[in-house]
Amino acid sequence: MDYDTRFAKRIFPASAKTIDSLAARDDNFRELCADFSIADELRRKWETSSAAERNERHAECLELVETLRNEIEAALESASVIVVKLLPRR
Repeated sequence: MDYDTRFAKRIFPASAKTIDSLAARDDNFRELCADFSIADELRRKWETSSAAERNERHAECLELVETLRNEIEAALESASVIVVKLLPRR
């Protein structure tokens, strides 16, 4: 059951099971993980580019990778929250 979550699991190895669980049931999370992987590929491409716009594009990719990383981290933290429903007092 691999939904292109490899990069997310490399960045968050302690949360690999949670990543798999979220990806199995949440289309948006799967897309977020895929975007995260693609953004990092682009970052690496621009890092080694000799194009004139290299620095600008690399900086944009770094920012995108960090934003997506934060979104994944927030989703993982939300998935780890246990909601406790209290019973009314008698």
